[in-house]
Amino acid sequence: MTPRESVEQIGPHSTAADVAPLLDHRETDETHLLVLLRKRELSSGVIEAVARHDRWNKRRAVRAAIVNHVKTPKTLALRLLSLLFWKEQLKVATNIRLPRSLRVASESRLKERLPELELGEKISMGHSAPTGVLSTLALENDDKIIRALLRNPRIREQEVIAIVRRASTSGLVLRVVALSERWVHRPSVRKAIVSHPNTPIHVALSLLQHVSERELRTLLRESELPRVVALSAEQMLSGDEPSLRS
Repeated sequence: MTPRESVEQIGPHSTAADVAPLLDHRETDETHLLVLLRKRELSSGVIEAVARHDRWNKRRAVRAAIVNHVKTPKTLALRLLSLLFWKEQLKVATNIRLPRSLRVASESRLKERLPELELGEKISMGHSAPTGVLSTLALENDDKIIRALLRNPRIREQEVIAIVRRASTSGLVLRVVALSERWVHRPSVRKAIVSHPNTPIHVALSLLQHVSERELRTLLRESELPRVVALSAEQMLSGDEPSLRS
């Protein structure tokens, strides 16, 4: 029987003994194992047999496929999780079919690895990082990373506001948020940007053109604005600036 035929015959009731010929066959390659591990209805016994086999258990792709399988025993998945690369751990953390405890464990591994990742890797992670990693990644005061986070479908307004309100947030990061079509229309985000002392003056003045009279009054009452920004807001309220929204 060829490896392909063996893969086709292995089903939900197959055992470790049934998969042994496939694992030992000299023509079996990694592709056959990955096709096998994409079958949702595999038994845990078959998965454990693959994980025990010396020929296959050191293959990165095979390890990742085992951890991402819903039938993999939790202890086995957790043991292999620490051996995965960060991109593979990210896939585990965002795989909603897996147990929550495994996804949370993967998020923890990702947060631990953040300090050792290169800038490009952090940017890549930012686009799809799960909620548990977002808040940690958001501490990176880098405009390129924050730009990626702002495009992440999982990020929420409260996390964006936390970025903008942080005292150490740089002017470059504040400018990136101000240029985000997705977030700049949120009044609470606009207010936080305009009132931040690190916001470039031209960015704050530009945002004033898009606020309502109520927002302006709140900003003047509750925020310590730079003099030129406060003056512009006062002029808009007095009618000297024509662009004020009602």
